[in-house]
Amino acid sequence: MAASWIAKLPERKKRLLLEVLKERYQDELADAKVVEEAAKGVPYPELREVLLRIARREKRHAELLAERIKALGGTPPPPPEVREGATWQELLEALESEKADRIRYIEEAYGLGDPEIKRLFERIKEEEEQNYRELLEVLSKLDPYAEGA
Repeated sequence: MAASWIAKLPERKKRLLLEVLKERYQDELADAKVVEEAAKGVPYPELREVLLRIARREKRHAELLAERIKALGGTPPPPPEVREGATWQELLEALESEKADRIRYIEEAYGLGDPEIKRLFERIKEEEEQNYRELLEVLSKLDPYAEGA
Protein backbone atom coordinates (compact mmCIF):
# COMPACT_ATOMS: atom_id res chain seq x y z
CA MET A 1 0.00 0.00 0.00
CA ALA A 2 2.76 2.46 0.91
CA ALA A 3 4.62 1.67 -2.32
CA SER A 4 1.59 2.63 -4.44
CA TRP A 5 1.16 5.86 -2.48
CA ILE A 6 4.86 6.69 -2.93
CA ALA A 7 4.62 5.99 -6.66
CA LYS A 8 1.88 8.63 -6.93
CA LEU A 9 3.96 11.32 -5.20
CA PRO A 10 4.98 14.22 -7.41
CA GLU A 11 8.75 14.17 -7.96
CA ARG A 12 9.17 17.57 -6.25
CA LYS A 13 7.40 16.32 -3.11
CA LYS A 14 9.48 13.14 -3.08
CA ARG A 15 12.70 15.20 -3.32
CA LEU A 16 11.56 17.40 -0.41
CA LEU A 17 10.74 14.38 1.75
CA LEU A 18 14.10 12.79 0.94
CA GLU A 19 15.96 16.00 1.72
CA VAL A 20 14.30 16.32 5.14
CA LEU A 21 14.75 12.63 5.94
CA LYS A 22 18.43 12.71 5.00
CA GLU A 23 19.04 15.80 7.11
CA ARG A 24 17.29 14.23 10.12
CA TYR A 25 19.23 10.96 9.51
CA GLN A 26 22.60 12.71 9.65
CA ASP A 27 21.56 14.71 12.72
CA GLU A 28 20.55 11.54 14.57
CA LEU A 29 23.83 9.83 13.71
CA ALA A 30 25.85 12.88 14.78
CA ASP A 31 23.99 13.12 18.09
CA ALA A 32 24.49 9.40 18.70
CA LYS A 33 28.23 9.66 18.06
CA VAL A 34 28.72 12.75 20.28
CA VAL A 35 26.85 11.15 23.19
CA GLU A 36 28.63 7.83 22.69
CA GLU A 37 32.03 9.56 22.64
CA ALA A 38 31.13 11.56 25.75
CA ALA A 39 30.18 8.36 27.55
CA LYS A 40 33.76 7.09 27.15
CA GLY A 41 35.03 9.92 29.34
CA VAL A 42 32.39 9.78 32.06
CA PRO A 43 33.83 8.29 35.26
CA TYR A 44 30.44 7.32 36.72
CA PRO A 45 29.02 4.01 35.41
CA GLU A 46 25.38 5.00 35.99
CA LEU A 47 25.78 8.24 34.00
CA ARG A 48 27.77 6.46 31.31
CA GLU A 49 24.89 3.97 30.92
CA VAL A 50 22.36 6.81 30.54
CA LEU A 51 24.48 8.30 27.74
CA LEU A 52 24.83 4.94 26.02
CA ARG A 53 21.05 4.43 26.23
CA ILE A 54 20.53 7.84 24.58
CA ALA A 55 23.04 6.90 21.85
CA ARG A 56 21.16 3.64 21.19
CA ARG A 57 17.89 5.54 20.81
CA GLU A 58 19.52 8.02 18.42
CA LYS A 59 20.93 5.17 16.32
CA ARG A 60 17.50 3.55 16.22
CA HIS A 61 16.04 6.85 15.01
CA ALA A 62 18.63 6.88 12.22
CA GLU A 63 17.70 3.30 11.27
CA LEU A 64 14.01 4.22 11.06
CA LEU A 65 14.82 7.27 8.96
CA ALA A 66 17.04 5.17 6.68
CA GLU A 67 14.12 2.79 6.10
CA ARG A 68 11.91 5.69 4.98
CA ILE A 69 14.68 7.08 2.76
CA LYS A 70 14.98 3.70 1.04
CA ALA A 71 11.19 3.37 0.73
CA LEU A 72 11.20 6.66 -1.18
CA GLY A 73 13.89 5.32 -3.53
CA GLY A 74 16.77 7.21 -1.92
CA THR A 75 20.05 6.20 -0.37
CA PRO A 76 20.96 7.24 3.17
CA PRO A 77 23.87 9.68 3.14
CA PRO A 78 27.21 8.75 4.71
CA PRO A 79 27.52 9.34 8.45
CA PRO A 80 28.73 12.82 9.36
CA GLU A 81 32.24 13.34 10.68
CA VAL A 82 32.31 13.69 14.47
CA ARG A 83 35.57 14.05 16.36
CA GLU A 84 36.44 11.54 19.04
CA GLY A 85 36.40 12.35 22.75
CA ALA A 86 33.40 14.64 23.19
CA THR A 87 33.72 17.29 25.89
CA TRP A 88 31.27 18.64 28.45
CA GLN A 89 30.69 21.58 26.09
CA GLU A 90 29.83 19.22 23.25
CA LEU A 91 27.38 17.40 25.52
CA LEU A 92 25.80 20.77 26.27
CA GLU A 93 25.54 21.35 22.52
CA ALA A 94 23.94 17.90 22.16
CA LEU A 95 21.39 18.99 24.77
CA GLU A 96 20.59 22.06 22.69
CA SER A 97 20.33 19.86 19.60
CA GLU A 98 17.83 17.58 21.38
CA LYS A 99 15.81 20.63 22.38
CA ALA A 100 15.75 21.90 18.78
CA ASP A 101 15.02 18.42 17.40
CA ARG A 102 11.83 18.16 19.44
CA ILE A 103 10.50 21.29 17.74
CA ARG A 104 11.78 20.38 14.28
CA TYR A 105 10.22 16.93 14.36
CA ILE A 106 6.79 18.20 15.32
CA GLU A 107 6.89 21.01 12.73
CA GLU A 108 8.00 18.63 10.01
CA ALA A 109 5.53 15.94 11.09
CA TYR A 110 2.65 18.26 10.31
CA GLY A 111 4.25 20.21 7.48
CA LEU A 112 5.34 17.43 5.14
CA GLY A 113 1.91 15.95 4.52
CA ASP A 114 2.95 12.29 4.60
CA PRO A 115 0.96 10.29 7.20
CA GLU A 116 3.68 7.65 7.65
CA ILE A 117 6.40 10.24 8.17
CA LYS A 118 4.08 12.12 10.52
CA ARG A 119 3.71 9.02 12.73
CA LEU A 120 7.45 8.35 12.60
CA PHE A 121 8.36 11.93 13.47
CA GLU A 122 5.86 12.04 16.33
CA ARG A 123 7.40 8.87 17.77
CA ILE A 124 10.94 10.22 17.41
CA LYS A 125 9.87 13.54 18.96
CA GLU A 126 8.65 11.72 22.08
CA GLU A 127 11.98 9.95 22.41
CA GLU A 128 13.88 13.20 21.79
CA GLU A 129 12.04 14.66 24.79
CA GLN A 130 13.22 11.71 26.88
CA ASN A 131 16.78 12.22 25.57
CA TYR A 132 16.60 15.89 26.51
CA ARG A 133 15.50 15.14 30.07
CA GLU A 134 18.14 12.45 30.53
CA LEU A 135 20.94 14.59 29.05
CA LEU A 136 19.94 17.47 31.29
CA GLU A 137 20.15 15.18 34.31
CA VAL A 138 23.58 13.85 33.29
CA LEU A 139 24.95 17.34 32.66
CA SER A 140 23.71 18.54 36.02
CA LYS A 141 25.77 15.80 37.70
CA LEU A 142 29.01 16.29 35.75
CA ASP A 143 31.74 18.78 36.56
CA PRO A 144 32.38 20.86 33.43
CA TYR A 145 36.00 21.40 34.51
CA ALA A 146 36.84 17.73 35.13
CA GLU A 147 38.72 15.48 32.71
CA GLY A 148 36.67 13.74 30.02
CA ALA A 149 33.06 14.73 29.39
